[in-house]
Amino acid sequence: MVKLTDIAAKLDMSLTTISRALNNYSTVSLKTRDLVKKTAKEMGYVPNRMARNLAMKKSHLISLVYDDYNETISYQSFTFEVISGIRRYFGNTPYDLIMVPENKRGKNRESLKNISLSRGVDGLFIVGIRTDDSYIDEIKEDFMPVVCIDYPLNGKRISYVESDNIKGCRLAIDYLVSLGHKDIAFINGHNLAAVSPVRFEGYKTALEENGIPFNRELTINSDYTEDGGYRAAKSLLEEKREFSALFVASDLMAVGAIMAIKETNLRVPEDIAVIGFDDLFFAEHSHLGLTTVRQHKFEMGYQGAKLLHRIIEQPDYIPRKRKIDVELIIRGSA
Repeated sequence: MVKLTDIAAKLDMSLTTISRALNNYSTVSLKTRDLVKKTAKEMGYVPNRMARNLAMKKSHLISLVYDDYNETISYQSFTFEVISGIRRYFGNTPYDLIMVPENKRGKNRESLKNISLSRGVDGLFIVGIRTDDSYIDEIKEDFMPVVCIDYPLNGKRISYVESDNIKGCRLAIDYLVSLGHKDIAFINGHNLAAVSPVRFEGYKTALEENGIPFNRELTINSDYTEDGGYRAAKSLLEEKREFSALFVASDLMAVGAIMAIKETNLRVPEDIAVIGFDDLFFAEHSHLGLTTVRQHKFEMGYQGAKLLHRIIEQPDYIPRKRKIDVELIIRGSA
């Protein structure tokens, strides 16, 4: 096995110079760095990563904590794409990911600090945290670099990534208004998801911007499941609330809502137009093709990983949230 001393002997340089050149120290000239790296490669040198990490006082490990308790198709699909973006970014860095599925809630779950400190990680990436999650209080202690998806937390070493939910709502409502709709109902998700109140405000604001008075009777909350969307739409229809369009805060609920509409012998989109939110994998392949607001989930993960990397590597960096653009995908349901 080739050692640093072998490279130093061949180039007649000190061991310190060889080590600093391989670790890109600015105190070593670019010419010398290039020469050392080229020689090391030619000699078949393989760096001792453990020794390097100890010297730099870093593990180069990231804990990816996600909610394995939530088994809905929409959550699993969303999480998979976010994680793909995270893996893509960190795949081009010295960092490795430790996947930590969190399938317990309540008193018996392991604390976030214990998870982090026992694994000696340099940072945390959290996907799927709820507003009632006990982890939130721990994260606020700012004990290490953290990036969350879709939960607004900021600190000296804490930040988050979110889709532009307000713009997404505006795109949906503007499009429905352009089709001539004025009575637009809204099915929202539960308030344990941080995005729910944001999307509700986006819906209200978009109506106001189009000169349409907000009508509380045309809104209803559900639970981000297909059955929840079905039950919510069924309730709106049975109570004879007049609406010609329906904006739904998730694709899965939108699919359930369409089932309820069809059961009452109404047509989509001729009698009631429907728009979802997410653009999950099944949206394009549903019976009509679901018109929806596309979130760029992979990009959320990628930009979140990039943000976390910067927080870890630059102690003086002031974290700022990342807002990822959205777009309206028009298909058959509206």
